Amino acid sequence: MAKFDPLEPFANEGMLKEVLDELRNFEYKLYGKIPLRLHRGNPTKYEFDVNLGVVHFTEEDFQRLSVSFARMNEKWGSQMTFCIYPSKGGGREMILNVRGSPKAPSEID
Repeated sequence: MAKFDPLEPFANEGMLKEVLDELRNFEYKLYGKIPLRLHRGNPTKYEFDVNLGVVHFTEEDFQRLSVSFARMNEKWGSQMTFCIYPSKGGGREMILNVRGSPKAPSEID
């Protein structure tokens, strides 16, 4: 297993597995578990995206995601954040972007 670097957190297999498992098992208020479908390829050492499909987020969902990320950040000494954005591919699919580091690239349209 790779040594943990908080600026490249997903290079560590244990950290990446924990985050993906957390998202795979996350219970959304209106939908329950949503299958984990990566968007735009596999995770990099800095970030990854998950395609959640057509979903509506509740305040409770955002709070619970924040608590999960805060818990993992405290455990690993990481700086993970998340945001949600609509897919550019048409339809109404929502994408969950997980940024593990301030080194993650920015995309501006």
